[in-house]
Amino acid sequence: MDLKAGWDGTWQDFLSTDKASFLESLVSFHRSLSWTQDLDPAQRYAWETEYDVMTATLHHVVNDAKVEPEKCWIAFEQELIGEGGKRAADVNLVTPAGELFVVEFKHKQEASEYEILRANSDLQTMRRYHSESIDLVGHGFVVLTKPGAKPFQHPNVVCDIADEGLVPQLASQLITSLSKPGYYDVLQWAKGEFYRQPSILHGTAQVFFDAKIPTLKTSAGENIDQARTALLKLYQHARDKQQRYVVVVHGRPGAGKTLLGISSVAEIARSESAKQSEPIFLSGNGPLVQVLQHTLDYSGKQSVGRTGDKVIDGRVMIQDLLPFKKDLKRSLKSRRETFVVFDEAQRAWDKASPRESQSPSELMLFCNWLACQPFGVLVLLVGDGQAIHRNEMQLDQMLVDLDAAIRAQNGKVIPIMPSLHAGKMQLVTPIKKDVYNLKTPIRQAYTESLDKWIEAVLSNNSDQAQKVALDIQAYYPLRLTQNQQTAETYALGVQQTMHEGNKLQDAFRTGWLMSSQGGKFIEEVQKDKYKPGKHIGPWYVEPPSSENSCCQFEAACTEFSCQGLELSLALFNWGQDMVYRNGKLVVEDRRQYEHYTEGSYRVLLSRGRSGLVVKCDDQETFEYLKQCGMQVM
Repeated sequence: MDLKAGWDGTWQDFLSTDKASFLESLVSFHRSLSWTQDLDPAQRYAWETEYDVMTATLHHVVNDAKVEPEKCWIAFEQELIGEGGKRAADVNLVTPAGELFVVEFKHKQEASEYEILRANSDLQTMRRYHSESIDLVGHGFVVLTKPGAKPFQHPNVVCDIADEGLVPQLASQLITSLSKPGYYDVLQWAKGEFYRQPSILHGTAQVFFDAKIPTLKTSAGENIDQARTALLKLYQHARDKQQRYVVVVHGRPGAGKTLLGISSVAEIARSESAKQSEPIFLSGNGPLVQVLQHTLDYSGKQSVGRTGDKVIDGRVMIQDLLPFKKDLKRSLKSRRETFVVFDEAQRAWDKASPRESQSPSELMLFCNWLACQPFGVLVLLVGDGQAIHRNEMQLDQMLVDLDAAIRAQNGKVIPIMPSLHAGKMQLVTPIKKDVYNLKTPIRQAYTESLDKWIEAVLSNNSDQAQKVALDIQAYYPLRLTQNQQTAETYALGVQQTMHEGNKLQDAFRTGWLMSSQGGKFIEEVQKDKYKPGKHIGPWYVEPPSSENSCCQFEAACTEFSCQGLELSLALFNWGQDMVYRNGKLVVEDRRQYEHYTEGSYRVLLSRGRSGLVVKCDDQETFEYLKQCGMQVM
């Protein structure tokens, strides 16, 4: 088993360990991590201080509470698996009363806003993604160890000041916890696992280079695993029985549809002869395809020398929809793939050739093609609410078109879909399989609350937005400013604090987003400074030091370049195409339909994995966003 902590064990084990052995374990653990830089002497000094303070504190607690120290757990430098390389808080303590104490030490007189944010983030991360911490009562602490330290107030994090080598408030709360009835076996805590879904870029690299399907044993993750297993079994059945299936997989934004599609394609490629199955993942989102392909190029260079399972060429299997569609229009037999995943299929165009009035829809073209194959599975990944392109369908329209497209095949194509869509079919009777309904978001724990906040904002419901903001601000910052420099300084502060000492190029991504119709701000990715299609991959993938990285703040992505992708912290320049006037948001642009603007803002506001900063120049809109619960910087 890989090491998960620099040092962990019962309180009895810790109190019986000498400082030299303790430090040796932490140093060895640090060196074993692939993402850490060389050990800073200041870090070793910090560990020495933490050893002394925790030894004195736990001796005091054990003597006062008359507790059996072998029934309590302590871990130093617990690693957060799935976080792109990042340790949790300095110390995690677990008591038999089912309480978790997450403690961040700061060897200084004052904690910064970013350090408090990190302490709270570490606590929330443990309670959301660590299987054994989910049901525990959590307590967050920042311990200041320098004489003359200044206290702070925070709703979720206690400021504790070391006094003569002892941490008084932590000691008091531990004693209180130990006075409660014990029910939890702390030895189980060390066996817990992290189940946070990686970003789409991390996940794609894992799938193709490490032959690793991200492990997600939350209810949402199990849903994805079950859906993937069902797709693989269906493909084998289609091949053995020479059948053709169209499968609709539904999931809200953040439910993991894209990662499900990519991992299914990769798994079939590994289990079958690639030339026999030729699985492919298609997306009409050109920037997403470019970024995923650049990720694989970049990760491939970084993975030289890795050993493991068969490495497959994901760049071939992740493709833009347009060339595939052009081939089908020339000849339905021009493509030999037998497992095709069509991402965001609800965004299919109502005509395969918009300039030809008699052109069939994209879905009709796909079903016509499938009917000509000896066997095959066409997977349609669908969601709703983010239409941003002219000629894109929305979900209800897409289902009507799919109904007609399947009926036109005269029984050669068998539809399978969740119950919520099967009932909308009028011409065909689908097989109902609710395993293909990805109900729970896994992209981020906050997704559901953030979605509610965004919907309240776009619906002019500032009271509801403020209530939701109060709920999520503790672990997901919603910041507001009218100054570009203020936003960028905040982003860099979060980056340096949350991922200090991390040498991975994509540990933390932050950059500017803007509406394509929102007016001028800074040069857009696909205009002026950069040639089309050349910059978007490096913008998302390359390390902060690269001149093309998003972290340089020299270019902004629009809704067309960021849909389906994520940043750790999104900086969004609110545009002039949606402003607050006379008590409501008003759309002021030339898009074909108003819902395209709403869809664009829905996309742009939801791209941050760990936080959102909005820069808004319009004063009335700025005041409205403040009423919606955003915290002014």
